[in-house]
Amino acid sequence: MITTLSAFLLTSFSIAELGDGYGMYVDMYLLAKGWGEKSVVISGIFRGVIDLLLKSIVGDVIDKTHHDRRGFLALAALVIGLSSLMVYFVDGADTSDKILVYIVRSVESIALAFLGPAFAAITLSAFGPELFDTMNVKREIVSHIGSIFSAILSGAIAWIFYPNIEAVFILPITFASSAVFFSRFIAKGDPLMGRGFHLRTEQRDEQNCVIDTHVDELEPDASDYWEVFSDKRIMAMVAADVFHVIAEANVGLIFNSALAGVGSWADDENESNNNNDDNTNNATDDSDSAIMARSAFPLLAAAGSLAQIVMVIGTWIVGYLTAQGWGRKPFYVAHLSVHPIRVLLILLCMWTNAGKGWLASTELIGGLTGALGIVNVFMRADIVLGSGRFNVVDGYMATIRGIAAVSSQYIGAVILEGQGPFVALSVSFVIAVIPPIIGYLFVPETLGMRQRDFKEEKMEEKFLKAQAKLGIDKGGESQYIEIGSFSSPSKADRGGTIATTPDTVGSPGSPDSHQDMEHIILTPDASVRRIV
Repeated sequence: MITTLSAFLLTSFSIAELGDGYGMYVDMYLLAKGWGEKSVVISGIFRGVIDLLLKSIVGDVIDKTHHDRRGFLALAALVIGLSSLMVYFVDGADTSDKILVYIVRSVESIALAFLGPAFAAITLSAFGPELFDTMNVKREIVSHIGSIFSAILSGAIAWIFYPNIEAVFILPITFASSAVFFSRFIAKGDPLMGRGFHLRTEQRDEQNCVIDTHVDELEPDASDYWEVFSDKRIMAMVAADVFHVIAEANVGLIFNSALAGVGSWADDENESNNNNDDNTNNATDDSDSAIMARSAFPLLAAAGSLAQIVMVIGTWIVGYLTAQGWGRKPFYVAHLSVHPIRVLLILLCMWTNAGKGWLASTELIGGLTGALGIVNVFMRADIVLGSGRFNVVDGYMATIRGIAAVSSQYIGAVILEGQGPFVALSVSFVIAVIPPIIGYLFVPETLGMRQRDFKEEKMEEKFLKAQAKLGIDKGGESQYIEIGSFSSPSKADRGGTIATTPDTVGSPGSPDSHQDMEHIILTPDASVRRIV
């Protein structure tokens, strides 16, 4: 029998490389087929535009759905796997080829939009808030191991079948099929917990999975969209993310293209590499000169593996330390601070012609960025759990990041083609300095916030503002008040007088009072007590 934990980890392993649908190899393949950098970036922009249109909507769908989220995950994985097969129909860089790529990558982006939110909701539903961080660490570690395996396997296949690297694109559909099979063995758990309700697990089964004890209960009301979107902590994280994404706009394309030896500005070493490959591969005809150098595949595989190895080790360390009570913010600021260091190292390698081996080694720093970044999901959960908007907040943040990515990628590609990689990387470095400043100054430490329901926290904030508005002093008496949309009965007893706020709906017992709402006692010591 396949246990829930085993199924969860095997599913994580299977979808490890589906997050970008082997995008690195697709980009390099298209460049080798004669596509310009701008055309390749535009194909990515099509995916970004779909993300802009769908991310928030998809998050809301995953939150609100009464259908099994495991089905969403399986279908998304299958579509991503099938989309990778489009390369078998791309012969060059003419209009029909570009239309095909743009359409398929757009469809792929729809599936990608569902992949992350569905798996996050499944994790929260099956294991609960108490184990959410632990399971995310395990998931990330297994995913990185899967990515190492994929990088080595894809690099080996590309080397063996060179120059027919299309064989690499059989792997995504294989992993997608595996994800479809294993995902159905993950426990369903508490679906409402998967959207951020029910902060405490009441009962677990023998596999330590959540048992839904709220089947017959009415679904709680979720927080207002604007209330979670405009939360200052979320807004600060969004701002830092936006500049982080802008800084990364073309770093990946420059890095991969330099290793692969393709692109309009690639060094002259490509010609000699291709000539050497022609001498050792008599079957290679003149058309193969456009294919990236055979030596690029071990370098790409090694670079990807280096990053993933660092991510495995770093994720385990971060997970262990946060479980021991270390705060999230130091890791978050460090995550934002590592990227400018990597950009500087890439610039140094290219400026000094240090060689592709040294360039590939910069992925060690890239891996550290990914490892430290796991605290992002911890912090979002700390802030918004209890709101019922867990996945839509993730989608909202992804939408904002997508806007930044789409706008910056095209501008970056224009700079790259017009001014070259040095100018493009220099601009990226300047922008990369901004996110850690924002993170340090404006994003608070979130450790311990998860113990508090988001809705109750916002309710208390409103009532504390009302307390200040009413001018309650320390010697005063408790008051029943009503604030805004909470519509609780409002009454204050001070020596037989009645004090009301402008938002008063009515006194308890009056015809226009909201008897079905909960009463709130606002006390002089600034505490809020609820009477149901």
